[in-house]
Amino acid sequence: MKRAWRLPILLLIAALSVTAIAAQNRTGVGNHPNVRLNEMVPTAAAGDALSSTWYCAAGTATGVVAGDTAGFAEQTLTISNASSNDASGSVTAYTESGVTAVKSVAIGAHGQTTLRVSEILKAAWASALVEVSGGGITVTHELRGPAGRSISACASSPGDNWYFPSGTTRAGSRNLLSLFNPFPGEATVDISFDTEDGARTPQQLQGMVVPGGRVVKVDVGAIVTLRERVSTTVHARIGRVIAEQIQTGDGRTNTEQGLTAVLGATAVAPIWTFPVATAASTSAREIVSVMNMGDADTEVQVEIQLDDPATNGSVEPFVVQVASHRSAQIDLAIDPRIPKSVGRWLIVRSGSGVPIVAERSIGATRGASVGGFAFSMGVPIAATSWLGTVSSATDVSTTLIAVANPSGSQTATVTISLHSKGSVTAIVAAKSVRIAPGQRLVLSLTSAIVGKTDASVEVESDRPVVVGQWMTVTTPFEIQTISDFPVIGTESLLANVFTPDQAVAAVTAVRSDDTVVPETTTTTAAVTTTTIAGATTTTIAGAATTTTLR
Repeated sequence: MKRAWRLPILLLIAALSVTAIAAQNRTGVGNHPNVRLNEMVPTAAAGDALSSTWYCAAGTATGVVAGDTAGFAEQTLTISNASSNDASGSVTAYTESGVTAVKSVAIGAHGQTTLRVSEILKAAWASALVEVSGGGITVTHELRGPAGRSISACASSPGDNWYFPSGTTRAGSRNLLSLFNPFPGEATVDISFDTEDGARTPQQLQGMVVPGGRVVKVDVGAIVTLRERVSTTVHARIGRVIAEQIQTGDGRTNTEQGLTAVLGATAVAPIWTFPVATAASTSAREIVSVMNMGDADTEVQVEIQLDDPATNGSVEPFVVQVASHRSAQIDLAIDPRIPKSVGRWLIVRSGSGVPIVAERSIGATRGASVGGFAFSMGVPIAATSWLGTVSSATDVSTTLIAVANPSGSQTATVTISLHSKGSVTAIVAAKSVRIAPGQRLVLSLTSAIVGKTDASVEVESDRPVVVGQWMTVTTPFEIQTISDFPVIGTESLLANVFTPDQAVAAVTAVRSDDTVVPETTTTTAAVTTTTIAGATTTTIAGAATTTTLR
C-alpha cells in the first residue's frame, strides 16, 4: 500500500481559521503559560469554520468483533454534523508499521455517520485522522472487545503533554497507552509513572521515538507490574502526539469488570468539574484521582454539589494532601457522608491555585447490580455553547445529559436541542431552563432519540456552564461517561466557582426563613421524576416550559 507523507491541507486551513481567535483563547494556566483554551479539552469548530480535524488514537482494526479471535478493542468512529451544511472529507488510518489507507466520508447537515476503522484497513492496532469540510463537526469512537465496550472523545488537536491520573496494573487488568503521531516528522517522548510506592521513570520509555505517520502501543502493565494505582505522564521533547489510554478489568478478586478508553488531559488547572456523578445508592465505586503538577505540596478538595440542596442539604468536602509531582486518590463510595439516592456533581479544587489534573473512575465488581467500568477526565473550563454525540445503539438503555452551572453568583438560562435527520429541534423539556448557581439540569434523552440513528445534542447558555453525559449499555452491561465538546470561541476559564460555604449559606437561608417561596417549575404538561441507574432525572412532556432549578 502506498505511503503518503503529507501535512494535510485541511489541517493548515483549520490552523488559519483558529488564528483569528487565538488572542482571546490564550491564557496562563498553572505552569503552562502558553496554553490556549481550545487546547485544554477537545473542542468543536464553530458552524461557519472552513474545516474540522480530529484524531482518534486508540483501537484495533482486525475486522473480527466476536469469538476468541476478536480484536482487543475494535474501533468504530462516529462523526456528527451539527451545522446546516452537508460536510465531506476523508478518514486516514495509520498502523504501527507505517501502512496508511484513506476512505472518503460524507455527513449530511444535522446528521451523523459511522465508520469502522477495519473498513479502511486491517491491522492489529490503528489510529485515525478525520478531516472534514466545514464546522460543527464532532468525533467520538466506540471501542468494543471481549472485555467490554467504551464510547469516548477523540482529540481535536495534538499536544506535547498528556496526563492520566487514573489507572491500574493489578492482577486481571490491562493498561495500554496508544501514542499517535499524524505528522511526517518523528516525535520523541518521555513517559513517567506515579504509583502507591513511588514515582518511576523507566529507562526504555525516556526519549522513546514515535515515528511520523504511525501509532505506538505501550503496555504499561508489562513495565509497571501489579500496582493498584498508576498515574501516567507523557511529555513530548520533540514534536506533538495524541495519547489515549485503554484500561480493562476482568472482575477477579472483587475488582471492576469492563473496558474503558480515555483521552489524556493536555493541560493543568486549579479547578476541575465533573457534571455527572454516581449516586451513592449504586454499588459502583467512584474514585477521584488527582495529579499535583506544581512545585509545592497542596491540599485538594473534592466538593459534592447535591441536587436540590434546600431539601438534601450539603456535604462536607473530601480533603486529601498531594505532594508536589505526585498523585493521590479519594474513594467517594466508602464515605457515608453522601446521602443515598441523591443526584450530584463534583468540583475538584486545589489550594492556592496549584496546578493539578483530576480524573474520575467509576466501576462495579462482577455480579454487582450496576456493572461497567468508565474513566473520564474532569472539565477544566466552561463554555456557553456545547456539542455532543448521542449514541443510537439499540442496546443503550439510558442516556442522560447533565448541565451544571459552576458560577457562585449568576443564574444560567439553558436550551438543549437535538440534531437529527437534517434538522435541529429544541427539546421541549429543556427550553429556556434557568439553572441557579451551583446547581444543574439533568435530562433523559432516551425517549427523545427513539427512532433516530443519527442524533447529536447541542447546549446553548447565556452564561458559561459545564456539560457531560451518562449512558448505560445492556450488552455487555457498561457505564459510559461521555465528554461533550465546547465550541471554539465560547470557552472561558472557571472563575467565581461555587464554594461549599455558598452551598451551606443557601441551605441555611432557605431553612431559616419560612417566608421564602421556592423557585418552581411552570408548565402545562405532566412532570415525572424517575431514577435510572442511580441518577435522578426530570422529564417534562408536552408544551414548552420555563424551569427554574434551585
